Amino acid sequence: MALIEPINDEFDANDTPVKTGRHNIGAMQNNIIKDTNLTAKVLALNLKTYHIGDTKAKTPEELQDRFNQYLQLCADAGLPPTVEGLILISGYPKSTFWEISQGIYHAELSDTVKRAKNYIQNYDAMMATMNKVNAAVYCFRSKNFYDMKDVQEIKAGPIEDATKPTNATDILNALPETPISSASEDEQKKD
Repeated sequence: MALIEPINDEFDANDTPVKTGRHNIGAMQNNIIKDTNLTAKVLALNLKTYHIGDTKAKTPEELQDRFNQYLQLCADAGLPPTVEGLILISGYPKSTFWEISQGIYHAELSDTVKRAKNYIQNYDAMMATMNKVNAAVYCFRSKNFYDMKDVQEIKAGPIEDATKPTNATDILNALPETPISSASEDEQKKD
């Protein structure tokens, strides 16, 4: 059962909303959360991580301790770790966290951030390969958090057909030998 269900007046025997065509248009704006226990777990985890990240981590060791604590909190709550959670627990804004991971800002923390992101990337990949995460969600997260991208291979090389004409005379000589008539057959008969 989905965590968020659209509000709908019609339900089947399993208490699942019945899609009713255009009566369901705009239902995404009127969502209700049905799993209040899960919501409470998520909010409790976020509250704990928010308070741990009240201050900015100064050393790689402090940051690693925070990441370890966050991962343990996720395991205890039975919730997946996220890069967003890492950002929250680090105490840094999102843009600064990205700069740290790139080694632009606080280069001494870069390896710690990269390692934590790799851990979560591995978690996401494992969940995706077991069909526990929607593939589109995994692709989105991979492109936005793990620096993955779609790649298309384009090979450039010499033209293999070296017999192609290169000047006007060669082009004319390459044309097929067919008679060219400027007048239609009916016009020719009239003459």
